[in-house]
Amino acid sequence: MQKLLVVTTSLVAAFALAQGKTADTKAAFKITGDPAKGQAKYKELCVSCHGEGGKGDGAAAVALNPKPANFTDAKRAAEVTDEYVYKMIKEGGAANGKSALMASWKGALNEGQLMDVAAFVRSLSKGAATPAAPAPEKKDDKKPAGKK
Repeated sequence: MQKLLVVTTSLVAAFALAQGKTADTKAAFKITGDPAKGQAKYKELCVSCHGEGGKGDGAAAVALNPKPANFTDAKRAAEVTDEYVYKMIKEGGAANGKSALMASWKGALNEGQLMDVAAFVRSLSKGAATPAAPAPEKKDDKKPAGKK
């Protein structure tokens, strides 16, 4: 019986390796869309709730509870995965354990458009996530006294 278990486990592992994956390795999801293209769809479909700049302050946000996500929040953006952002847009809030008020856009957008909107949403946090550059050090170009 133990031999059968060892053989079966070995076969499963060999098959997984042949497929280029191990049993517990999952390929990382990456948003591959074009933010510039996604911006147009965002303005058409998302601005009313999430706002022009993605701060969750659209005209409809006043009446919503919970409030729409603020995409410019760098801390929150760092905590969510690309896959989460994409799935929220594609499947909506209810399918992801969030507010049912967040619509699913999979019926209105094709895969490329979904990726484009996800890329644009991610781009909104880029500016917020970038810390201000430190001021350059001032160099004293004056030579010490007595040296030429």
